[in-house]
Amino acid sequence: MAASDFEAYSALSVCVTKMLSAAQAQDWDNMLLQAQLFAELSANLPMIQWGALTGLEQQQLAELLQKCNQDVEELEQKAVTQRGELATLLQNMHNTGKLQRAYDV
Repeated sequence: MAASDFEAYSALSVCVTKMLSAAQAQDWDNMLLQAQLFAELSANLPMIQWGALTGLEQQQLAELLQKCNQDVEELEQKAVTQRGELATLLQNMHNTGKLQRAYDV
């Protein structure tokens, strides 16, 4: 795996950690902003060619992905408990975007 490929997965992991930290602080606005970045990062992830990696690279990437997965699971649990508030925030973000587009000249 090229260094840039590992950096892409590292960036995703950092983003998930920031999302989780924001959720733990109940900073849902920031969590949703990080979620947008997460969507962009995850849409452009390179395919992992495990056979091309050294044993150490495989271990490092597996640990990174495992931590990312654990953080996502914890984030999901927190988001479920705040579903109503998050739905309101998302609706407000959507409406704000519609207003900005409507008044953009």
